[in-house]
Amino acid sequence: MKKILAVLSFALPALLSAQTDVTVTIDPSQASQIVRIAVPFPDSVPKTAGATVAASEEIREPFFAPLTRDLAYSDAFAIAPLPPGIAPTIEVAKRAGAHYLLKINVFREGPDYLVDPELLDMTGASVLKPQRYRSPRAALTRTAHTIANNILRIVRGTPGIFMTRIAFASNRTGNWEIWLMDWDGANQTQITNHGVISILPSWAPDNERMVYTSWLKGTSDMWIINRRGGGRIRLHTGLNLNTSATFSPVNNDIAFVGSTNGNPDIYLINDAGGNIRRLTSTGSIESTPEWSPNGRQISFTSGRSGTPQIYVMDAEGTNVRRISFEGDWNDDATWSPDGERIAYTSRVRGRFQIRIHNTVTGETRIVAGEGSNEQPSWSPDGRWITFQSNRGGKWQIYRMRADGTDLLPLTSQGENKEPDWSKKLE
Repeated sequence: MKKILAVLSFALPALLSAQTDVTVTIDPSQASQIVRIAVPFPDSVPKTAGATVAASEEIREPFFAPLTRDLAYSDAFAIAPLPPGIAPTIEVAKRAGAHYLLKINVFREGPDYLVDPELLDMTGASVLKPQRYRSPRAALTRTAHTIANNILRIVRGTPGIFMTRIAFASNRTGNWEIWLMDWDGANQTQITNHGVISILPSWAPDNERMVYTSWLKGTSDMWIINRRGGGRIRLHTGLNLNTSATFSPVNNDIAFVGSTNGNPDIYLINDAGGNIRRLTSTGSIESTPEWSPNGRQISFTSGRSGTPQIYVMDAEGTNVRRISFEGDWNDDATWSPDGERIAYTSRVRGRFQIRIHNTVTGETRIVAGEGSNEQPSWSPDGRWITFQSNRGGKWQIYRMRADGTDLLPLTSQGENKEPDWSKKLE
């Protein structure tokens, strides 16, 4: 509802260190499953003709810091502290209580950095398939995420979220445009440059495309774009209002908010712009549709009870039921990947907070914080939530665990809103 009111207001003119210091909360129930990994600062030994040493300051922040943060926040690893001034051998790592030793060599070859990681168990055997990464300085952080992902896949058998991306809207260039960033806020990249309001990005399930709302043609329209900024397609609906679009996880349908006579309702359209279907028609404002992970249900906000509340309906628009009963304003629902939790924005004592509803037990809990905290989006592994908050005076995007711990700001330039986390692990 807050989204649709914001969109309507936009539409009025048209319609009218050596080891990174990381503090991580570890669930006691998971402590026995945590693997301790020693990660000494990389060596820099040139291994090709004409190569040069990489200075520590060149790789500390763009590479080593995100690598150790990824591992520390993985829920799988704890960083085993190594004694300073001593060569990081297997025996030293053993004495530090490590199960693995990650040795990395980084050197320069022309403008590029060559990265050679080696993961050793405590017998000295290599458990990471040898692979050299060539990277320009601007891509060193993505290289760090890739290595962390590969290590987690080897040790736990599943990928991490380190290669996932968060789409968001930012006004840092003077207009609201669509941007992307890594899961930890690195590599913030603008992907639209319309020079007009472009907001509300939402990922397709393949992580390759996004749908968003833009006034590029003078009206609120939905556009599909690939994550590199190309392949832009406008969805023609014939409606006066088109916004809050979200892809189905199982087919080519897109749920969105549309209006013909000033009353917003929930519609479906396919990603080619055909087969438009209207799902709601109560006379109240309906907004912010979101698909369940299996594509069988859609949550949405409705004012039909007198205040904005969260409802769920089948994907055909049938079997409508209300699920939010605490608070006089609830909006922006989003499903966890396992379908067992729905996070949404809830007004609590005059300001907005993130509330999490358990779809099995019906219980809810508030993830409290300073300021107003709105528009949550789940990580594809269900462990993290990104959201927007004005706790610092301006709207910025933050990340936290689903229990509210390990809070981290991800943006700081301009104002930033409406985060949407990519949908699958890579």
